[in-house]
Amino acid sequence: MNIELTDDAIIELAREGGIAFIPKLRSERRFALAQLPEPQKQRVCNVLEQALPLGEPEEQAATMGHGDQRYYRIQITYATHREAGSIVILIPETVAPPELQALWRDGQ
Repeated sequence: MNIELTDDAIIELAREGGIAFIPKLRSERRFALAQLPEPQKQRVCNVLEQALPLGEPEEQAATMGHGDQRYYRIQITYATHREAGSIVILIPETVAPPELQALWRDGQ
């Protein structure tokens, strides 16, 4: 999966799934790349480039979120002068890198 992260991208990161709905566990982080200082932008992009190959597009990940399995939901929305769109990737919590977990937990 090859996604180019440019300044027009907005990333929404959430942790979902599990047996019970607990609002605190659903909290979402939002990153507008154009608004981030360069070091934080690079960190977010590096974490996503490491994590995205571990997941599947939402429409192909039919079994995630069942039972007590949690997963990270990454939505990338973009609008360039050539095209606009959105992609959603689901990454099981069990394979998510610690950097992705920290990004969701700490927001930085």
